[in-house]
Amino acid sequence: MKAARTGQSARRLLLTGLVRGTTRQVTGARAFAITGGLAVAAILKFWFGSLSGSFPANAGAIALTVAATALTILGLASLLGYAGFGPGAVAMMLVGDSLAGTATAPKVLPGWSGAPGQGLPPGAGRQLLRSTAFFDGRGVTYSVVVLVASLALGVVLCLAGSLRARRAAGPPTLPADRRLPYAPTQLD
Repeated sequence: MKAARTGQSARRLLLTGLVRGTTRQVTGARAFAITGGLAVAAILKFWFGSLSGSFPANAGAIALTVAATALTILGLASLLGYAGFGPGAVAMMLVGDSLAGTATAPKVLPGWSGAPGQGLPPGAGRQLLRSTAFFDGRGVTYSVVVLVASLALGVVLCLAGSLRARRAAGPPTLPADRRLPYAPTQLD
């Protein structure tokens, strides 16, 4: 899973560095989430045999987790520039992964520390995958709400960053070869 998170971070950096336009970046993140969800679920279920339960439900849980995480960090980067990766990485990897309780269960973590981890996409996604893979989908509501809210927050941050960039750029102008040869006047 550590290699998958590193790959996700690399994809996010590629999306923000190479792909221009918020719509294209969001579409790319969704494509990565869908293909990543299908690939990881297939590997974990059919190759390693570590997941039981429905393949589509497991793939959907993984894809929703990847999309929520990617779009939240992508939205922060869209709004704040490359400086948005820092807070996003700290929130998702250092705080979210540490407090997710993946190796055991969130209730086994000391004191208060299990609850915040379940409120971030990594913890909610792992709880969702645990529910779909081993408990026939019982207890998925909170995890799905957290992931959908994070996904929606990421999209809103992407839109806000896009609007901010458009306002800073000013009105669009035509290239010199596409302009009219003369400027129309009131008399024309």
